Amino acid sequence: MNAQRWRLLITLAIIAAAVSGLLIPKGEKLSGVMSVFSNIKLGLDIKGGVRLEYRIDLQGKAQNSTRIVDDVYTVLRERLDAAGYTEASLKKAYKESGAYIIVEIPAATDTSQAERLIGSTGILYFAQILDQTDYDPHTDRTLMNEAKRYRAIWLKGRSNIEGQPAWYLVRKEILGRKDMVLESPSIRNVRVVADTRQGGYKVTFELADKDDIRKFEKITSALVVPEGQEGTLESMKKRLAIVLDNYVQFAGYVRSRIPNGRAEITGRFSINEAKRLAAILRSGILPARLEKVSSGWVDPMLGKDIIEASIKAGLWGIVIVMIYMVAYYGVMGIVADLALLYNTFLLLGVLAWGKIILTLPGIAGIILTIGTTVDGNVIIYERIKEELRSGKSARPAIAAGFSRSTVTLFDANLTTIITGLILYYFGAGTVRGFAITLIIGIIGSLFVNLVFSRMMLEAMAPAIKLRRAAGGEE
Repeated sequence: MNAQRWRLLITLAIIAAAVSGLLIPKGEKLSGVMSVFSNIKLGLDIKGGVRLEYRIDLQGKAQNSTRIVDDVYTVLRERLDAAGYTEASLKKAYKESGAYIIVEIPAATDTSQAERLIGSTGILYFAQILDQTDYDPHTDRTLMNEAKRYRAIWLKGRSNIEGQPAWYLVRKEILGRKDMVLESPSIRNVRVVADTRQGGYKVTFELADKDDIRKFEKITSALVVPEGQEGTLESMKKRLAIVLDNYVQFAGYVRSRIPNGRAEITGRFSINEAKRLAAILRSGILPARLEKVSSGWVDPMLGKDIIEASIKAGLWGIVIVMIYMVAYYGVMGIVADLALLYNTFLLLGVLAWGKIILTLPGIAGIILTIGTTVDGNVIIYERIKEELRSGKSARPAIAAGFSRSTVTLFDANLTTIITGLILYYFGAGTVRGFAITLIIGIIGSLFVNLVFSRMMLEAMAPAIKLRRAAGGEE
């Protein structure tokens, strides 16, 4: 199979996947110019969303209240961004009754789902596992008496035992000692890495606070179970649990004392399991409890007329550019217009499949990437015209034009992608939304310029040759 057929198959497969993401009914059916966004999650400024207000329980920590509120804000911001809600609005508020956090999440119609996303009620802590069962212990008086005897609680686990939910009897005070309670530790440098020894993936992390490191050393010293000794009744009561939101997120054995706060969690995790555990460690720690004050629906920040006017302005801009390209470049202008439409549907399809939230800044990013697609075609076409002027026929001119312009296109688009990555890393909210659409659009424009446009130009090479012979530079 030659290169031309490969390009055809790849471009058809990609655009079919993108268009199916837009056409397969998944979301609310919109009307008018908004109908193309029916399968795309829309932001607060376009569609509205859920509004949640929480009071921060400072528990007498008045001296460090500002820092604690800032830390709560940071943790919630990371949680929302990690879940893909980069457009969520997060605000701090101070009233006579205390400090508050106001969360507005776009494209969320279920307040309970939004509350679970925030996970605001839980504080992460390490605990000792004393027992486990595969059924609800609250229905068994013996198991509940066991919890009272050990001054422990039964918590449900995220994992299952032979298809049944796992329940663990956990005690926050390791070995019943108050000096071995590690709650809300300062965790940093959480990474997912390949486990070359056991296979799969593992999670590594570090404790940042000296007191946390000292407590963790005591805990790991007390719960060490050497390899090969797991499974006994004694070892089963020395497992370490990571608890968040009243769920046992992880349960496992401690292999050795950890004196420096640098630990790793192994278990032949899949990449998704390891990423979930890393996200819990990285952004699951709240320095204070949150008490829900209210929840409800917030209307779109912008009126429907403003939104439709903005979208229509963008569409008119695209139409004018397409007319100009055809008028100036003829057949090659038609290819540029097809590339423009291809990249637009490709970008919208990625947004739909990726469940990426779109706001007006994101739409601005889409329009900007449309401009880069046209710019890329202009660079290629000018190179092709130079080759045609030198006496080459259409096909050799097209090949030479792409060969001479590829490096230029990569350099120009790479700088824009780097800028987008910087915006995404340092930005938040709508800034990140703009960066996401910009990065996806630039990558799409590179593909469209170098693969789709070349395929179409080579297919239309005879027409380009006839146009040049008939009268012109083209």
